[in-house]
Amino acid sequence: MNRESMRKVLVEQYDYKHSQVDGVIDRIESFSAPVAEAFAHWLATGELTSPAIAGYTVKKILETQNMKPVAAYIQLQWLVDEPERALRSLRRGPI
Repeated sequence: MNRESMRKVLVEQYDYKHSQVDGVIDRIESFSAPVAEAFAHWLATGELTSPAIAGYTVKKILETQNMKPVAAYIQLQWLVDEPERALRSLRRGPI
């Protein structure tokens, strides 16, 4: 999906603000392969799938945090990139 299509989906279907959507897309475009594949599958089908990273999946993140699915995939990638910081944040719970 190209940036413009993704921008439209995020704004119209997931209520992202125009002012924040480009930053969200930048993060999505930097996903590692396993997270990117799971995200693309979810975007195409609506089925939440993901690898388990540090004991977390997207479903578990959604069950324990107050996040939209897109944010949960971003959180999952954070677990890949900075596991210690991401785990501390997840363990504190929703904001």
